[in-house]
Amino acid sequence: MRVYAFPFSAIVDNDNIKLGLIINAIDPSIGGLLITGPKGIAKSTLVRSLASVLPEVKAVNGCRFHCNPDGNLCDECLEKQKHGILEIEQMKIQIINLPNSATLDRVVGSLDISHAIKGESVLREGLIGEANRGILYIDEVNLLDDSIVDSILDSAASGINIVEREGVSYIHPAEFILVGTMNPEEGELRPQLLDRFGISAEGKMPESPDKLLEIADRVEEFDANKEKFIKKFSKEDDEIILRIAAARKILPDVRIKRNYMLFIADTVIKNSLSNRAMLSAVKAAKAIAAYDGRTDVNEDDLKKALEFAINHRIREKGRKKPDYNYNKPENDKDNNSKNGKENEQKAPKQNTPEKKDTGNESKGNKEHQKPEKNEIRNLEIKPSTKIETKKSGRSGISKQYLHKGKKSGTFMDMRSSLLNTWTSGYKAINGRTVIMKDYYSKGSVPVIIAVDSSRSMNFNSRIEIARNFSSMLLKKLYIMRSRVALIKFSGNGSELLMNFSRNFTALKNYIENIHSEGKTPLYDALSEIYKLSSYEKLKTISLLITDGRGNVFPGNPADNIKEISNKIKYVSKMYIIDKSDNKFLPTYNDMISSYSGAKIINDIENIKIN
Repeated sequence: MRVYAFPFSAIVDNDNIKLGLIINAIDPSIGGLLITGPKGIAKSTLVRSLASVLPEVKAVNGCRFHCNPDGNLCDECLEKQKHGILEIEQMKIQIINLPNSATLDRVVGSLDISHAIKGESVLREGLIGEANRGILYIDEVNLLDDSIVDSILDSAASGINIVEREGVSYIHPAEFILVGTMNPEEGELRPQLLDRFGISAEGKMPESPDKLLEIADRVEEFDANKEKFIKKFSKEDDEIILRIAAARKILPDVRIKRNYMLFIADTVIKNSLSNRAMLSAVKAAKAIAAYDGRTDVNEDDLKKALEFAINHRIREKGRKKPDYNYNKPENDKDNNSKNGKENEQKAPKQNTPEKKDTGNESKGNKEHQKPEKNEIRNLEIKPSTKIETKKSGRSGISKQYLHKGKKSGTFMDMRSSLLNTWTSGYKAINGRTVIMKDYYSKGSVPVIIAVDSSRSMNFNSRIEIARNFSSMLLKKLYIMRSRVALIKFSGNGSELLMNFSRNFTALKNYIENIHSEGKTPLYDALSEIYKLSSYEKLKTISLLITDGRGNVFPGNPADNIKEISNKIKYVSKMYIIDKSDNKFLPTYNDMISSYSGAKIINDIENIKIN
């Protein structure tokens, strides 16, 4: 079956994403591209169409890793080279799609079962191996298990994949263009993982009806006759192919002025970023210049490269975007070698940013080690807890499976069972040879904090509770990889301040900036808790911090509370934290507790997540 990719040059707008993909194709050592933006803006279409504008590359004929004959070779190709039978072919770049349901074995490679049954230890290449010399595309990278993302990013950075699994030891080249897409509304990436992507680009929705109509017309034309539409834009795509090929040739000759390098270093240091930000910005600037056919980086290249390399890194730190416009010093004489030497002498030492980061990091660790008075000592997730996932693609724990014999666990270890069957002399897996093992998800229970920010006597007390709990979340739930959402409710409705994320620094900042105002829209807050929880594939933990004196309802208050509380019961385990001093005033907390199964407590030390 032939798959038709939408022509790269036919995609309307989102030029930043296009340029980010192209410069990674010119220089894969930039470190990959993270594409962010709302759903429905053709993020996936852009990535899949990239392969059609990439020049063919030389590869070893018959190699399962598509080894570069002029670069690193796998063991099989080295053996062929040794015997003089290495054949070369021209290869079209491939896109390897990594689904969210992929396991770590399938991604990095593992023991080949067909050979294992015969007693042979042979590597079955994973998706990383298949993507060598091509594009590894991760859709919704923020929803992928962290251990898999870590392995992919390690291989992308080093250019090799080291497999040590089930008795298999193997090293093979892993040089691929890494592209990840994500919708920030569905959850953020960890700051460490964000930093591992070299550059990022944000997609935008069409800004005018004319653009939207143009998109609709092109899609309709493509669907009507794909081959004719592709041919229509073949000239533009061919031009991009030629420009990329030419850029690859002149890239080693591209130079960047010393003052530009100093400006990049100064921007990186001021924003407390890593060395990767510096390296990615420099490489991106050179690749942009090369794509334009120039061997000198100009100020426009510099500005665009800084946007690519820094925007996604400072977003997690909650900082405003800096000014990327280069401020040229008055005495800057670019062609004066003497001035160049002076700039070189004034350049910061190579390890300055690293020392600064390390100092902050160690200081932060010491602060986290200080004991606090209000500490949740029983905040835990029991290993025996059974959590059922509704479908694949998100982390969770499968239903408990108990074998009739002595073995028990959460799921069957297929490889170990096959090996045990073969070594025991059986031809098929049976009750005596099944091996089970436990699997615990790295993505633990999602937590929702809903803070009553209405104007009342107890506002300061409620905010203090939220602050204390967020401080403990930073220490405890971060280790358990839990994601947290924050809701505030006051006036006539509730507001989702932070969707599910592991960014606890942003959580604390949001809580610090909550102000009291207006009435208490309790029903709307409960509805928001239900909506967030129902979208999750795990039952959430929700913390409702309120005195329960709601006064904004769409209908009869009692009926509204009963209806929404009954719904919450099935999607969230709720705690109602009530520190009201006056227990004689009317409150809906008892009714919420009765219908939702929530526990009413007056101290966060009584919270137990299990």
